[in-house]
Amino acid sequence: MSTDKESSAAGTDNRPPMLVESDYESWKIRIERYIRGKTLGKLIWRSIQNGPTPHPQITMTEGQGEDAVQVTRDKRDEEFTKIKNNKELADTQATNILSQGLPRHVFNILNQTRTGKEIGLMVELLKKGSESSLQQTEGKQLDAVRTISCNRK
Repeated sequence: MSTDKESSAAGTDNRPPMLVESDYESWKIRIERYIRGKTLGKLIWRSIQNGPTPHPQITMTEGQGEDAVQVTRDKRDEEFTKIKNNKELADTQATNILSQGLPRHVFNILNQTRTGKEIGLMVELLKKGSESSLQQTEGKQLDAVRTISCNRK
């Protein structure tokens, strides 16, 4: 018979495995398998590995003759192809799945992240940091957050 903690760590079909900080490598394997079992599993896993797909844009010419200007704008939802819709959905699911698989105190540290890739990188940094001293960990976390924040701009 398994305990609540063990069953939570294992996950279910509708709930991702929970990260047990002392067993990161096992969680990483289980979360990948859980994700790949989802309908858009390959796209979700790619989003975590490579970052989100850039929002599709369209370039239009406004005006005529010498007044013509090229304007680029984000595509509206109705202009997306089915493939682009699936990629955007996978990006959202990547963030949600990883967030659900984190203990509350880890999630609270990472609540400023916006993509599955950022969450994955931060969890890995936290795992590596737990092997170091507390002071070194805080420094690494702050550096990682600064790096991620700078990359967003």
